[in-house]
Order: sequence, then structure tokens, then C-alpha cells
Amino acid sequence: MVPIGGAEPGKGLCAGKSRSWEMDGRTVVEWRRAISSCEACPLLAQCRIDAATAVERGDGPQRMIMAGNAYDSHGNIVDGERLGLYESLTTATRRRENAEVAA
Repeated sequence: MVPIGGAEPGKGLCAGKSRSWEMDGRTVVEWRRAISSCEACPLLAQCRIDAATAVERGDGPQRMIMAGNAYDSHGNIVDGERLGLYESLTTATRRRENAEVAA
């Protein structure tokens, strides 16, 4: 998987491209691309510290990719090996919720 490129010196690969790291409305392929980009980012170590600090404060990432991890809607890390299953489950849940609203 080719990571997202174009980082400016001193900035992460995600700088100015936050939509690419959001999980809502995106596919597992896009999530894996964002994770690969994180893993290639020169600021990964600092980002991991920032993510851990945010989790400790109780305002960690939700439904996004940060520091090379995918976070669910509760702020829990989704195992990288289970991203496809997670995508299936969340897609099915959204479809069910939308069907209930339309009724």
C-alpha cells in the first residue's frame, strides 16, 4: 500500500488532510492507506505520545486513524487484522439505523 505523501518539514503526513484519517464514510482500503502513512510519518513517535495522553485525559481519538491505529466510536483501538470485520459490522449497523429512521 502506498502511503499518502507530501509532508512539509516539521509536519505530519496528515497535516491539512484530516478527512483521509476519518473512518466515517471511508473503506477499509482507505483506513489501511492512512495507517501505512502513519507508519511512514517522521512524527509517528510524537503522535503516539499525543494519542496516549489524549486517551488518559478521556478525550482520545474516536472513529479515526491516529498514530498508526484505528479507533472505534468508543476510543478503543481496532485490531489491524480485524479492520475488514469492523467495517462490515459498522456498515451493517449504519444501514439498520438508517432503515429505522426511514420507517
